[in-house]
Amino acid sequence: MIKHLPFRIFVYSIFISLVFACKNDAKIVQNEYEIASDTINFQWQKLKQGGFTINHGAILIPVKLEGIDKTFKMQLDLGIDHNVIYGDTLRAITSAYPALQNNIQHREGYDVFYNQIHFGNQQPIAQDSLMVQKNFGKSENLKDFDIIGTLGANEIKNKILLIDFKSQQLVITEKLEDWEADSFSYTPLRFKNNQLYLDLIANGSKNAVVYNTQASMFPLATIDADLFKSITEENNTEIKKLKSWGEEISFTGSNIITKIRIADVNLPINNKKAFFTEAEKVSKTLKSENLKAVIGSDLFMNNTIVIDLVNNRFGIK
Repeated sequence: MIKHLPFRIFVYSIFISLVFACKNDAKIVQNEYEIASDTINFQWQKLKQGGFTINHGAILIPVKLEGIDKTFKMQLDLGIDHNVIYGDTLRAITSAYPALQNNIQHREGYDVFYNQIHFGNQQPIAQDSLMVQKNFGKSENLKDFDIIGTLGANEIKNKILLIDFKSQQLVITEKLEDWEADSFSYTPLRFKNNQLYLDLIANGSKNAVVYNTQASMFPLATIDADLFKSITEENNTEIKKLKSWGEEISFTGSNIITKIRIADVNLPINNKKAFFTEAEKVSKTLKSENLKAVIGSDLFMNNTIVIDLVNNRFGIK
């Protein structure tokens, strides 16, 4: 049960998140998942900001609400610690299904909607309570929209999340078979403030970064000038100005030309850019956690990753 409001939205969201809106029998065979009962197929949501498009903006997972014969989608955002349903969207749902109005309970300053939600593979999600984010989402006819909310880090706490980016499939489990686990290269993982902290290797040195499955504006964004200079072209830079929480922030970007890796796996850098900012709000927040950069899913499009919150490790292959 959700006891506390509000969402803990950190300044990492300047880089990480742009919000628009189980039992395991799956196996990995030759770098691909077999289609099993607990395999979840996901889609990408494109995001647009500042005149450019982010193709891999947000992971959308199919879900079904109890009592409604329609498949919806929810974003996977490990940067929040609970599940959310958009308030305007919920109003459209309860207009079409008035009985569900009884599932809303009022708390001091916020509402909670109770419903047993299932993933697209029919497995129930961990929590049956969704915090209502007021004045957000769509309120048109139910048939005209499908994204209804966000799934948070509570879905994978003390569990293991595998994401096969090539196949656009994921699995949530409690244990890996030995041969599965041995197929990954690992680096230590810290899970703090609902953020995933790990090391990125560049020029032989470790750089503490934060990764989130939710949207990242850039493949890599850093507050460390030395790191930026060491991995990018000295010339051919570009400037992006984006707004976050009403403040315009300037980023300097350039092509990544130096190999970067996680554990022992080199990441794809062709046509990938890194961006640097000196914005005080961003720098102060990241420096407070001794972080140098934020990375997004765009760096993993050729890989399968494992976010292992049982053994506190991040795996990649």
